[in-house]
Amino acid sequence: MAVFGMVAAFVVIVLLVQRKVQVGLALIVGAVIVGLSSGQGVFALLGTAVKSLGSPNSVNLILTLGLISLLGAVMQEGQVLSKMVALLQVALRSTKLTIMLVPSLIGTLLVTGGAIMSAPTVEKLGQELELPPARMAAINLLFRHGWYFVYPLIPGFILITSLTGLPLSRLLLWQLPLTIVSLAAGYFVYLRGIPDRTPNCPPPTRRDFLLLLQYTSPIWVSLALTVAAGLSFPVALLGGLVLALLFGDTQAKDWPQMLYRGLNIHIIAAGVGIVIFQGVIGQVEALSILISRLLATGLPVSVLYVVLPFCAGLVSASNTSALGLTLPLLLPAMQATDTMLFGTVIAYTSSFIGYFASPLHLCQVATITHFKCQVVPLYREYRWPAAAVITMLVVLGTVM
Repeated sequence: MAVFGMVAAFVVIVLLVQRKVQVGLALIVGAVIVGLSSGQGVFALLGTAVKSLGSPNSVNLILTLGLISLLGAVMQEGQVLSKMVALLQVALRSTKLTIMLVPSLIGTLLVTGGAIMSAPTVEKLGQELELPPARMAAINLLFRHGWYFVYPLIPGFILITSLTGLPLSRLLLWQLPLTIVSLAAGYFVYLRGIPDRTPNCPPPTRRDFLLLLQYTSPIWVSLALTVAAGLSFPVALLGGLVLALLFGDTQAKDWPQMLYRGLNIHIIAAGVGIVIFQGVIGQVEALSILISRLLATGLPVSVLYVVLPFCAGLVSASNTSALGLTLPLLLPAMQATDTMLFGTVIAYTSSFIGYFASPLHLCQVATITHFKCQVVPLYREYRWPAAAVITMLVVLGTVM
């Protein structure tokens, strides 16, 4: 019954997400199904939920998710983002370099469907380079998401460090090659051999560079405080949020309303759902027995690490949801086979590929709509970067 309940919970979560039910609510429903089918009573489930939400790691995860979305909203509403992009074009003096960096920088804000924010700039630059619509769309998506293998503020990255306990620096080191090959493949496939164009604007001045440093500071200060200074994610993001408020085109009296509008309740609810689901799954003793039996059949653990996260990412169109759903199921296998690092990297990459390729992926839907391109030509643009990432993943799995 416990195994049946987990399968049923997985199916129900996927169906609910497909029907536009919020991810957090869908995960809570799944947690209830898992708990009841494994013999946990209602009061036991409530106790597990309260205990899970009260742990320091859970509080850190939920706060971080909320502050990340808030930072992106404040930078957008305060015109910090638009000024950053304009100064970037002036400073780089290269259309090819700018078309790669604009979606990369905007991607650090992690706004849901945020690829549409960089699409107009990418389209303008792509027209100067005489690129077809499908290629401009692929550039907008690949250079936005290619950094997500090593961007420590992405919710999925925060989730895997929280659940596995692996050091952030170790994960960054092993996943860095995946970012390198994806971005390098994007350049060679999309832009190599295309004549560059110099923007028709005056050369950058010292003041331009100082302003660029200022308007990008909410991003790089948050990263520096987290990676270099070792501060917790919420504290680091508060520093970036203060800078975004100070440098934005809004008055202090308007800040409370702007912060209220920018608070993304859906992302916070997703964090709550992930924490509760993971806590309930951890109470199911049958799970470790099931994993052990699967391994006893001779099934390679790598198959589990690839198939489950990929399918979850493809159907849910969310890297975070896919990891939140499958990583608690895979942790016992990782622990039993001493493949925590290997399994985490494989599972993260598999869920990411599924999420990126999903036709429900909001960034993809918004980009296709903006550039008015067909789905098949866009997917054709992905084939070589995808092959490069998969090849590198095989190499990493071999040497781990």
